Amino acid sequence: MKNKYWKGAAVENIGPAHIRQNISMQDANRLCFFKSGFIAVVSDGLGSKTHSDFGSNVACKIFIKYSKKWIRKTKKSPDRFINNFHKYWVHLIEKSGYKIKDCSATLLGVVCNGKEMFLFRLGDGMIVCLSDNQNILVSDKKNGSFSNITKCLGNINSREDWQYLKINVKFIKSVFLCTDGISDDLENSCEIDFVQDMSDRYRDYSCKQIKLDMKQWISNWPVPRHTDDKTAIFITKRGNV
Repeated sequence: MKNKYWKGAAVENIGPAHIRQNISMQDANRLCFFKSGFIAVVSDGLGSKTHSDFGSNVACKIFIKYSKKWIRKTKKSPDRFINNFHKYWVHLIEKSGYKIKDCSATLLGVVCNGKEMFLFRLGDGMIVCLSDNQNILVSDKKNGSFSNITKCLGNINSREDWQYLKINVKFIKSVFLCTDGISDDLENSCEIDFVQDMSDRYRDYSCKQIKLDMKQWISNWPVPRHTDDKTAIFITKRGNV
């Protein structure tokens, strides 16, 4: 559905290593516009898990489905959202016959209605919101430290592993979500500038033009030897200045 307030696109590119090894794309995404807002979500299946591509696709599918119901509620509880989302994800994984531990995936989601925007993060990747008030960066960068432990969807849902923010839509100009195949290659302090460049470039673009341009640069990612899948969603206000 075309939205008179927002425009944007979602793109993905399978990692070179996955092509060589004949492995499925493990990233997944969904972008849904409706009358007064949008829902955007990206999920990165853990590479060490056999069916993580299934886990990430299920995560995106049910995030959109559940968000459409949740956003209409007068009282919105993030804890209830997170708990119910996780239960639904586990139910569908078990229904499929796969083991939960083989379907682990991260999640980044944005739910926006006419006045409010809700950000959800579990695991790596990043969300950037450009604002007239204060720019927002939500990420899991380790500040130079090494860690191979990624928070993700699994058997146990720990509220402490999730990050949740509620912000006023009034001041937001653009929103960007991406998996770590992109965010890990952006130097600290450069994330905002990266998204600002997109916001400036796509100011007068249509949704189709945004998608075509994003597909071009994501397919020609300039960091050599980076073999990970890459997924990104960019949304900006129409008439953004």
